[in-house]
Amino acid sequence: MAIGKVTISSIAKLDGWLWDTHVTGFGARRQTNGTFYYVRYRHNGTQTVKSIGRHGPLTPDTARAKAKQLLGIVAGGTDPFAQALSGEGFPAAIDRYLERKRTSLKPNSFRETVRYLRDHSLPLHSLRLAQIDRRKVAALLGDIETGSGAANRNRARSALSAFFSWCIQEGLIDTNPVTGTGKTNEGGSRERVLTRDELRKEEPPAVAVGVSRED
Repeated sequence: MAIGKVTISSIAKLDGWLWDTHVTGFGARRQTNGTFYYVRYRHNGTQTVKSIGRHGPLTPDTARAKAKQLLGIVAGGTDPFAQALSGEGFPAAIDRYLERKRTSLKPNSFRETVRYLRDHSLPLHSLRLAQIDRRKVAALLGDIETGSGAANRNRARSALSAFFSWCIQEGLIDTNPVTGTGKTNEGGSRERVLTRDELRKEEPPAVAVGVSRED
């Protein structure tokens, strides 16, 4: 891992990790989907490395200031990310999720994901992640189906499931509250068209007209 001051020019040439020489525990990492800023610290004997945001929305200076604030909390004896995990709100987690997905999703897919998580899921925005359970998700999906149709319900369900799966990977929650909720049939029942041979079999036998038979 390289060591040096994290600046705009060093970020532009970055390949892998760079740990800052001005703020111990602050660093940056170039990944396939962008460059992210990190803090590294030890709390209660355990070393932790956490992303604090993407380069672009954050600059080296604003990221360094954010890292100093977080490391100051650690120096006071508290793990700032443990606080966040226990009570992070649904909207804040969505913001971080979308920040990660902005470059990996196609533009149309990203816009649809934003719409389903921010607009259609608005009733969840006042809740913490820990407060969202399967019953609340099922109620939300039912309201979406009633107001916007079966297709929007199913797409909202997929967007929420992907989001909560990411939350599990990030250590924010332990279970996906979308699991167990149902999909809806979008097209209704469809009748199969009979083949020509099947139509012949369905036809009644022909009755001869005007033909008499002598015993």
